[in-house]
Amino acid sequence: MLDIEAKLSSFRKMVWGEEKEQSEEELYKSTEINSKIVSDKKLELDEKLKESIRDREAFAKSKKNESLSKKEADAKNNIYVHRQFLVEDLYKRIVDKLRAYTASDVYKENLNSKIKNSIKSLSLNAEDLIIGVVEKDLDDIDFINKEAIPNEYIGGYIISNKDREFRYNFTYLNKLNMKKYEVGKKLNELLESESFNESKN
Repeated sequence: MLDIEAKLSSFRKMVWGEEKEQSEEELYKSTEINSKIVSDKKLELDEKLKESIRDREAFAKSKKNESLSKKEADAKNNIYVHRQFLVEDLYKRIVDKLRAYTASDVYKENLNSKIKNSIKSLSLNAEDLIIGVVEKDLDDIDFINKEAIPNEYIGGYIISNKDREFRYNFTYLNKLNMKKYEVGKKLNELLESESFNESKN
């Protein structure tokens, strides 16, 4: 009986030893698998974090570029508006100078001869024409057919025939309008060369 008990005890120890060894091995494997899962998960989370940081940086860069583009566009627009103001201001100053000139004796003395020279160069007959001048110049010209034109023409004259079939505009306003683009262009070139010189200093 003792022998059987001893054998059973010995068998239990052997089985328990195997079980213990097997469970320890399973536990080791399980720990190893879990460690790998945790490590993989950590790598995945790290990659997601890096991706999120990259996305945020890209978004911030995009916003910065957008902000810089807006600032550049605003600056260009401000420069354009300022240049337009300068062109208009220059135009107004020229108009003021021309108006002052039309009040001078030199202008009044030369007006008649200039009209006659234009008629001659166009091969026209003064008697068949109507000469238009601003109202203040009507008394300064000695043509039979004359009429007042709006003061906005500043000075100068318009030659047309009695039937109004043709008309030649020699007014200061017309000349100024024809030169306005050129004046603006020259002013812009001057401003650009100035800003270029400033950027070099």
